[in-house]
Amino acid sequence: MIEALDRKIHDYLLHQHLSLWHPISTAPANHDLELIVLDGASSVVLPFPCQRTNTAAWFNTDLRTIIHIQPTKWRPWQKTKTPKPEKGAGSPSELSSGGAIHE
Repeated sequence: MIEALDRKIHDYLLHQHLSLWHPISTAPANHDLELIVLDGASSVVLPFPCQRTNTAAWFNTDLRTIIHIQPTKWRPWQKTKTPKPEKGAGSPSELSSGGAIHE
């Protein structure tokens, strides 16, 4: 029982740490991150995961495209990604119907 409680406390503290925003100067390369960018006078959280490359370029992890942004803060990406169907697997509606296309 003590071990379970200790694990819950550890998980809570880890979640608290991961939910904190860090200065962009400390952002690690090659990890999915949640970013804040400035949009005029307000801050906006990007709704998709981003990664910083070793050459300091940023890209949208979901689309695998370079994006031209200047983020101000980061934290680890904690949301799950929607799995994409493999090539040749069909659309999600085709997958749910066993691969057959119904019209």
